[in-house]
Amino acid sequence: MSVKAKQAQFRQSRSDRHLTPADREGVSRGLAIGDSARQIARRLGRAASTVSREIARNGGRERYRAASPDVETCRRARRPKAARLARLPALRAVVEAPAALVA
Repeated sequence: MSVKAKQAQFRQSRSDRHLTPADREGVSRGLAIGDSARQIARRLGRAASTVSREIARNGGRERYRAASPDVETCRRARRPKAARLARLPALRAVVEAPAALVA
């Protein structure tokens, strides 16, 4: 599967909580004209902390570009993740106990 196809698939499943590529472009343009994170957030209708974290996570005010964060977000989201029950043996025991009574 090509990188563009993977990004398209990720975009389809993206939550409203996450910044869209258009939001990231707005962050990039805001930084280019010298706006603060609060000003950018107000314009995008997002929390200032969301915009601030986005900037810090993806190169800071000097190096932020809209395209690379979207690719990185897609990469971070598709990493293999261990299931919660596999990671937490105590939780697995609590879940399995009632099942053992039924069987």
